[in-house]
Amino acid sequence: MPTLSFLFYLLAVGAAWLLREIYLGWFAPYFFWCVVILPPALSLLSLPAMLSVRTNNAVRATVRKGQREFFRLTFSVPRLLPPCRILIHTEIENRYTGEVIRGKYSCITLQGEEIEVPLPTGLCGQLRCRVTKLECRDILGLFRIPRRAPEEHICTVLPLPREPEKLPDLDAALDTAAVLRPKYGGGFSEEHELREYRPGDPGNAIHWKLSSKTDTLIVREALERENDRIYVVLGRVGAEDRGLETLCWLSGELCRRELPHQIIADRMYTVGNEQETVEALCSLLACPLGEVLRFDASGARCVLSVVDGEVQLW
Repeated sequence: MPTLSFLFYLLAVGAAWLLREIYLGWFAPYFFWCVVILPPALSLLSLPAMLSVRTNNAVRATVRKGQREFFRLTFSVPRLLPPCRILIHTEIENRYTGEVIRGKYSCITLQGEEIEVPLPTGLCGQLRCRVTKLECRDILGLFRIPRRAPEEHICTVLPLPREPEKLPDLDAALDTAAVLRPKYGGGFSEEHELREYRPGDPGNAIHWKLSSKTDTLIVREALERENDRIYVVLGRVGAEDRGLETLCWLSGELCRRELPHQIIADRMYTVGNEQETVEALCSLLACPLGEVLRFDASGARCVLSVVDGEVQLW
């Protein structure tokens, strides 16, 4: 397909023809035919590369806020082929904030030629990196061939963990009186109670030593804590993603204490280790934050609310 440069080529041909008609010297005909023949000949030389160019793109799956990172696009052509020109249009969308950044880049294809598109990592969110338009042009830019754009990639900008300035006593908040209940399915438990045998109780639950002393079958019933859930509620994020940074630190602190917990935002995420914290943040940052999910906190061990980067106890 012709480009705007092709129009300038036609104007150059017209000017060369006008020079040939006005100037009667020997130079004018040679100049006219050079203008007519050389540009299309160079375009034809670039055609094999335009049709065989290979494109690869890559980006890291996760980066930390403020970290320098790029959406990299690599172009190459088979050896011994003349180069061609590549023109691309990129779009980087932050699905969490809704911000969209578009760019236009060009390069000449050589072996391993690379374009680096900087990622906006100043705010947290899931970045959707894609090429919206890809064109191959001859070396003079007279003709263009649209090519299929490569697949899109996702990069999540995660918050940096930051401890809040004012933090309630977590040890006191987590040290609540246990409410015990019979453990479903029985089995071993550090907490248990002794009671008389009832039909249907498993034989391995019988306390034989105590039963022999009382001449009554005594059963050791395993118990588990009923109010063992820990909720971390993301109320408001606040300026500069302070709430996300505090949430990241608080979840990591609970994981270091080996305390499984639930992160409550517009959805509920169950977290037991630092890897699951990262996965929860990636899912949370994939769409704009909505209203806080309603949940039953009556049997909770502790409810920690993150509001504007500060931690509050319910």
